[in-house]
Amino acid sequence: MNHEPLDRLHLQQIAAAYAAGYRMARAELADDAKYYTLTQCYRKFGRGTVDRWAAEGLIKIIKDGTRNSKCRVLVERIELVASQSNRASWFDNHE
Repeated sequence: MNHEPLDRLHLQQIAAAYAAGYRMARAELADDAKYYTLTQCYRKFGRGTVDRWAAEGLIKIIKDGTRNSKCRVLVERIELVASQSNRASWFDNHE
């Protein structure tokens, strides 16, 4: 058999898929929280980045009620977007 070597991008994608599957399995076992608050997202990924991902539709910010209620983001989704994020999405939306 002739095997092609995996390049760096494919290895990153495999690692991201593995990590996402692991997080989903842990969430099913109720070991992890299923949502980050918006403040936790800002602290972990940066306010500008989270706001850009939301504006591009990559993540969905869920508001629990009206006015000053808590906002949250699905952990699996934002972690997956963060693992796959690159500058190409920014350039696609700001040309």
